[in-house]
Amino acid sequence: MPRMRRFPFYTSISAALLLAACATAPEAADTGPPPETVIAQALADSNPYDAEAMLSELLARNSLTAEQRVQALYHRGSLRRQAADNRLGAIEDFEALLKIAPDHALAANARTELDYVRTDVEQIKVSMNRFLTLAQWFDGTWTLGGHEEAVARYRSSGLPPTPEQVETLVAAGYICEAGESDVRLHEFGEDRDDLTGLEWCADLTR
Repeated sequence: MPRMRRFPFYTSISAALLLAACATAPEAADTGPPPETVIAQALADSNPYDAEAMLSELLARNSLTAEQRVQALYHRGSLRRQAADNRLGAIEDFEALLKIAPDHALAANARTELDYVRTDVEQIKVSMNRFLTLAQWFDGTWTLGGHEEAVARYRSSGLPPTPEQVETLVAAGYICEAGESDVRLHEFGEDRDDLTGLEWCADLTR
């Protein structure tokens, strides 16, 4: 009688052990600079949109302690309430902070800023409930945090943003230096000196 082959049996055991090891293996640790370093760099950054992006990337980490998350939420919320122009996002950040740590040392400041930004949002929404030019609609939508929506509407219109809006869109990474000399940012309207050599960035996702 021929001897039975045992390879399938041992192979099955090995496969089972491998699956068990994969199921119980710890998640890979988050990589990157220490959270305190990221927060300090964000606060020192002169570009509020870059600073917000740094804090958003930090908040995506799963390894943050409650204290680190509270600090990041507070500083991102403050940026969004002011220079980073994302009032609805600021409300989300302050509400998340107060849910995590209602008795934290930053909670009182968060409540104050939350009151301010809620008032801002109400006023902006009221101001937008009327006939608006594209530039006026852009300003309201942008300030509330609808950056991609605001940019998409300008792009599809073929009209140029105002000089102030151009500065904002360059800082936020939506308008870039043109790769070719004959490229224009707009299709309609007058050419302006501040539009020379600029085009909409190919990648509009920050």
